[in-house]
Amino acid sequence: MEQAKEQYQYLLCIIVPLMQPEQTRKERFTAYTALLRERFASGVLSELQSVQQWVVWRGELEGEKHKKVPYNPHYKNARASVKIPKSWGTLDQSLSALASGLYSGIGFMLTPPLVLVDLDKSFDRATRTITDPQAAEIVQALNSYTEVSPGKGLHILAYGRLPGRGIHTGIEIYGQDRFTTITTDHLADTSLTIEHRQEAIEVLYKQFAPPLAERDYQNTRGGVGSVTAFTELPPEAANDPLLQQLLRGDTTGYPSASNADFVLVLKLLHWTGDNVDLTRKLFLESGLYREDKTERKTGQTTYLDMTIRNALKKRRNPPQRR
Repeated sequence: MEQAKEQYQYLLCIIVPLMQPEQTRKERFTAYTALLRERFASGVLSELQSVQQWVVWRGELEGEKHKKVPYNPHYKNARASVKIPKSWGTLDQSLSALASGLYSGIGFMLTPPLVLVDLDKSFDRATRTITDPQAAEIVQALNSYTEVSPGKGLHILAYGRLPGRGIHTGIEIYGQDRFTTITTDHLADTSLTIEHRQEAIEVLYKQFAPPLAERDYQNTRGGVGSVTAFTELPPEAANDPLLQQLLRGDTTGYPSASNADFVLVLKLLHWTGDNVDLTRKLFLESGLYREDKTERKTGQTTYLDMTIRNALKKRRNPPQRR
């Protein structure tokens, strides 16, 4: 009953404004856009304002799930993709699109070294207080720019690199392949700037990462004798910096995610002596794994298996015999 009530209220938030006269809705979003411009002009998120990774978003109900869907600020009602930078735009373009009244808010595409910590259901808008003690501790520990999310949560932005892929457990932590809503509704008594918090991010990640992600984390620290899937690689592989970088999910320096995938597959084939099954297993447990792409069907095969097959055909160096 409670879930049905929440869905009804969510639909009202989306549908009712659309049923009102167009001028009324546009006036409301014109005013909201003006408020955002004023906040940005005062210096809020000055670190991100010139970066062309801005989008707009709209709240939509897909099945039984409430989703915030990113849209391209260049074209009316064209969705944006975390994989297609051309579908992103400037802050000014996103604000102009928001003023049309077609969208719910603006957002920003995450790429390294920017990290988002999402603390859901942790804030009371009426009292402007944090309602979850754990969330309060995280806000204090990171001590970086924090704002109120469109719902009942908080978003923290900080600079650093995740030890593995993004996580969604007790909290959510992401560093790429995601977008975050931006409200500029800054939380009082937190930093007005995005701070560099590598050590705090690593501590937080290790605390909340699920077992698999914890194994990735330990492996990137080169822990001797730790029980991880990556110990199935020969010891010499720990001295391969490109391999270790890609296992962590760090694609810095690569022109595309697909290129990074291909290089990691080449590396894994080399170090496993062309063991395709082990290569597949290690890739699935690496920081480059993405559910929507890695196991995507491509004809009669999957994206990952196709990449492995292509790597076997095109590589130049022989495998490391074990």
